[in-house]
Formats: sequence, structure tokens, C-alpha cells
Amino acid sequence: MLKFIRKKPKEVSLCHLDDLFVKTISKLPVNEQIAYCHRLIESSKYQLSQNCPKKDSEQLKNLITAANIEIQRLDSEGKH
Repeated sequence: MLKFIRKKPKEVSLCHLDDLFVKTISKLPVNEQIAYCHRLIESSKYQLSQNCPKKDSEQLKNLITAANIEIQRLDSEGKH
């Protein structure tokens, strides 16, 4: 019996997935960046709930993960 080893998926940063975040949002105050990430998560979840191709659903899931990671990073920066 073969065992498949799954590698831990790479954590992709929001900067690699979202040009708007890199070029514009990242220059705003931290609270605005966090608000953008929350809106991005909500809109991505909504799009996932609709019928979308598998390729698109993977991209949306990556966006949600990256936005959550970005929120955590921004929260920890704001507390220093």
C-alpha cells in the first residue's frame, strides 16, 4: 500500500495575490488595511458560495487564507 505524503501548502502572502493591496491598500493606515482584508474575505466567501470553476475556487480560498494571515500580521504590528 502506498502512502501519500502531503506537503504543507505554501502560505502565499496577500501581496502576491492582490495587486490592489500592493499598489494602494498597503499604503493606507493599518485599520483601513484590516477593513479591506475583511471585505475581501467576505466577498470571496460569497463568490465561493456561487457556482464557480474549481480553478477559481482555489484562487478564492487562497485569497481568504492570505487575507486572514495579513490581518494577523497587521494586528500584531499594531500592538507593538
